[in-house]
Amino acid sequence: MDLALLKAQVREVNFTLHGVPAVVTPVGDGPVDTRVIWLAAVSEVRPSGADFARSETRRILAIRRDDVPAVPRGSTISVTEHLQEEPDLWKVDSTEATFSDHHRVVVVPEA
Repeated sequence: MDLALLKAQVREVNFTLHGVPAVVTPVGDGPVDTRVIWLAAVSEVRPSGADFARSETRRILAIRRDDVPAVPRGSTISVTEHLQEEPDLWKVDSTEATFSDHHRVVVVPEA
């Protein structure tokens, strides 16, 4: 069996089962309808001084590369979260990783 074909099938299954519909609008480009996967939020504790520290929760999305080849910082994503009816607007803050089949981006709520 062709390994590339198997990887494509796994990607399709993952985004079909775990993904939610989204509209990704890369900076300087038009909106793209796709599916994205909310990954587990990551909390990081960052010391800001000797007596206090702050904790930041990073929200991470996986976005298909075959639908959206590039997701630069500042791109917007309209997507629902778990059990929500209306989508919220999120802004790409940074790219966590880029793989052969998807991007992992850190998003923040669009104010």
